Amino acid sequence: MKIHRLPIVYDIPKDYNIINAFHERHGKFDNPYHEFVDICLNNLSFAAHYLLRWQDKPLRLAPFQSVILDMLWHKTFPILLASRGAGKTFMLGVYGALRAMLTPGSKVVIVAASFRQSKLVFEYIERLYDYSPIFRACCPKGIKKPSDSVYLEVGSSIIRALPLGNGEKIRGIRATHIITDEFASINPEIFQVVVRGFASVASDPIAAATKTHLEREAIRDGHMTIDQMSAPQGNQIVYSGTANYQFNHFYKAFLTHKAIIDNKICGSSEEVNDKLGLEEDSALSEGYLDYKDYGIVRIPYQGLPESYMDEKQIAQARVTMPKSLFQMEYECVFPTDSDGFFKKSTINATTPGHKSCGGVPFPIETKGQPGFEYVMGIDPARKTDNFAINILKLYPVSQTIRNVFCYSMRGKSWPKAVRKIRELMELFPNIVRIAVDAGGGGSAVEDLLQDSKFLELGELAIWRHDEEDHKKFAGLHILDVVDFSPRWIRDANYGLAADMENKRLLFPYRTIDFESQDFDEVETLKDDVWYEMDEQVKETCMIVVTPTKTGVQHFDIPELPASQQGTLKTYKRKDRYSALLLAAYAARTYFLEGQRTAMPNIGGWA
Repeated sequence: MKIHRLPIVYDIPKDYNIINAFHERHGKFDNPYHEFVDICLNNLSFAAHYLLRWQDKPLRLAPFQSVILDMLWHKTFPILLASRGAGKTFMLGVYGALRAMLTPGSKVVIVAASFRQSKLVFEYIERLYDYSPIFRACCPKGIKKPSDSVYLEVGSSIIRALPLGNGEKIRGIRATHIITDEFASINPEIFQVVVRGFASVASDPIAAATKTHLEREAIRDGHMTIDQMSAPQGNQIVYSGTANYQFNHFYKAFLTHKAIIDNKICGSSEEVNDKLGLEEDSALSEGYLDYKDYGIVRIPYQGLPESYMDEKQIAQARVTMPKSLFQMEYECVFPTDSDGFFKKSTINATTPGHKSCGGVPFPIETKGQPGFEYVMGIDPARKTDNFAINILKLYPVSQTIRNVFCYSMRGKSWPKAVRKIRELMELFPNIVRIAVDAGGGGSAVEDLLQDSKFLELGELAIWRHDEEDHKKFAGLHILDVVDFSPRWIRDANYGLAADMENKRLLFPYRTIDFESQDFDEVETLKDDVWYEMDEQVKETCMIVVTPTKTGVQHFDIPELPASQQGTLKTYKRKDRYSALLLAAYAARTYFLEGQRTAMPNIGGWA
C-alpha cells in the first residue's frame, strides 16, 4: 500500500529575515565559551549535534525534529501531537537534556499517568547521558533512582521523573518546565489541582516580584510606559501524546489552544474563558494570556519523512486495528467514539466519578477488603498473548460488581503463572469463583491448581464447582473451566455489554488521595494496576463483531484481509479483555446460582 504523504509547507512571510545563527552571533562575545553557548541557544539543532550523542555518534535531528525542538523551546504552552512511532518521547528526552544544560537553574519535571510512562522519557535522557561525554561532565553526581522518583542534577538544574499516582504524594514539588507525556491518560482533576501547581511559582519568585514592582513604580513616575514592561517569563507546561476521543480532556485542550492561536487572542484568563465559552473543567488559569505563548505541532504518519517508519507496519496497523484507534494512534485524529462492539462512551458512563457518569468514584484494590466476596477471571494464553487475571468485587445487595484489579504477564512457565494465582488468592482471601478459559492452557492451570506437589503450607486444592466427580475431593470447589464455544462467546459478550449499559459493572476512577504517604512498593503496584486497567479498556474497545460464513457472530480484534494474511503480523492483544469477560461471567453465574438472589434487570450504584 502506497502512503499518500502530506505536502510540507513553510509559511514564511516575504519580508521575513532569515537569521544565520553563526553569521549573526559571531564576534558578539569576547569569551569563546559564552559565544558557543549563545550560538547553541540560537541554533538548537547545532546544540543537539555538538552537546549530545546517540549510539556513539553526534546526535543528528531530522528537519521535523528540529521544528519540534524549536517549538518546545520557545512556547510556554506547546502541544506535541504525533503519530505512534514518530519519536515524540525521544524528542521530549532531548528537549529535557538541552533545557537543563543551557538554562541554568531549570527544574524539569516529567509526569505521566503511570510512573513507567514518565520513566520512558527519562530512559531516553539516561541513554543520552551514557552516550554523551559533555552531558555527563555536567552531571558529576550521576543518575539517582530512589523508590519515589528518578532524577539527574545537571549543574544547577535538575531533571526529575515522578510517579503521578493519585497526586497527593508529589504535592509541593516546584518546576520551571513540566513535561506531560500521554496527556490524554492523565486524570484531569489531578492535572488541574496538582500538576499545574508545580509551575505556579516563578523560578526566582523574589527577583520576579521585585522587577515587576520597580517597573510599575517607573510607570507611575512617568519614566517608562506600560508597553515597555518586560514580558513575564512564565513557567512552561508541555502537553504531549497521541490523540484520544473527543470527550477526552486532551481534545478540549487542543481546541482551546487552536482557538487562541487562530484568533490571536490576548487578554486575561477570565476574558478568554468567557470569549471561548470554556467550561469549568477546561477553563484557563494562566493569568494574562498571549497567543504567542501557545503552539501546536501535529504530525500524523503521512507527515513524516519517507521510510522514517516501516510502511508494512503502517499497512498492517491500518487493516487490523479499528478505524477509530488507527486514527488516534497514527493520524492524530480525535474520533467521536470507539467503533467497536463496546463503546468507550459506555465505559465512561459506567465509571463513577467520570463526568459522563457522576456518582462517587472508587479506586483499584491491591488486596481484598474483609467482608466482601470476589471473583477471578483468567485468560491463560501464555505464549501468543499475555497471561491475564481480572478480579471483580461483588455487591449482592445492589447486584453490582466493581472492577478492582487487573494483572498480566508474558513468557512465564505454567507453575509460575499458577503461583501468581495463589499469591492473589492470599491477597484476596474471599474469592468465591474462578473462571478460566479451557483453551490455550486452561487445562494445565487446572491440573496445577489440583496437584498436591505444587501446594504450599496451608493451601488447598481447587476443584470444579459443578463437577459431581470433584465433590468428593477436599479443597475449594470454586473453579469454572469455560469452553469458549461460539454460543458462550456470544452470550458472554452480550452479557458484558448489558452489565455496562445497565451500570451493573462499574469501573474505577483515579482521584486525588489526601492520605499522604511515600511512594513505596504498594504505590508502585497500584501504579501498575492502573496501567493494566487502561490497557484493558483499550483492548475492550477494539473488539468488533463480524458474521462468519455460517452466520455465527465472531467477537475478536479485526482480522487481516485474506489477500494479506501470512504477509503481515496480525495486531492481536485481547488477553485483559478476555479476563474481564470471564470474570463478569463468573459474577453473573454466581449471583444466579442460589447463593444470591436473581439479578434484576436494573442497574444501580454499589
